[in-house]
Amino acid sequence: MVAKKEARCLLLQTAQRVLGHQPTAQEETRWRLLQAATEVFAEVGYHAATTREICKRAEVNLASIHYYYGDKAELYREVFRLPFLDECNTFVALDIDAVPLPQALHAFYSWFFPSVAEEDPMTKLFMRLHAREDAEPSGVLGDAMIQAYRPNHEKMQALLCRELGLKKVDAEIDRLTLALVGLATVYFHNRMAVDTFAPHLVNGQKAQEAMALRLAEYAFALIEAERKRRTAAAKAKK
Repeated sequence: MVAKKEARCLLLQTAQRVLGHQPTAQEETRWRLLQAATEVFAEVGYHAATTREICKRAEVNLASIHYYYGDKAELYREVFRLPFLDECNTFVALDIDAVPLPQALHAFYSWFFPSVAEEDPMTKLFMRLHAREDAEPSGVLGDAMIQAYRPNHEKMQALLCRELGLKKVDAEIDRLTLALVGLATVYFHNRMAVDTFAPHLVNGQKAQEAMALRLAEYAFALIEAERKRRTAAAKAKK
């Protein structure tokens, strides 16, 4: 019960920062539904989750989901959009024209692995949620998560184009972008393996800090390798 209370408290704090004011009763109800839905979907999956259980856990009446989100499917999609809120995502707000490459990469990976004394309960839930969606596709997610993630993807591509002196994205930028994202997302989509083989990599503040820092270093090395490859290819053409 303690973990659930902490998670709910954290999400309401996020709501306050996103809204810019103390949530009204209606706004708090929406966020409590999101919190409860995240917990239930992560625990039992989309198909086994019931609106009754979600509303019970959120301590709201059964009609609330229909009133605020329409149906269970839209509530599920909204849960997957939660991590992409600008307030939670410092990378997407960076000024690409000014920020140094190491700082930008660190911001990107710190979004995946925030530095907190203990792993954020919401992060754990999202990891479980992603793993369950991969194992048991809901069939209702569509492109909701892709569209929510698009600003991050485009920001990373803009950063790479800046670093490599390109005016537009090419196939190698696409390849490199997905490689850099993959360095982090494997920890979400394959959390069971991480917890089995190397749980120390993601548990606790020092581990989170080390992970963000190390992935930024790996990413920097990959970008430098692509820079050298392009330089060598340009020389070979002369």
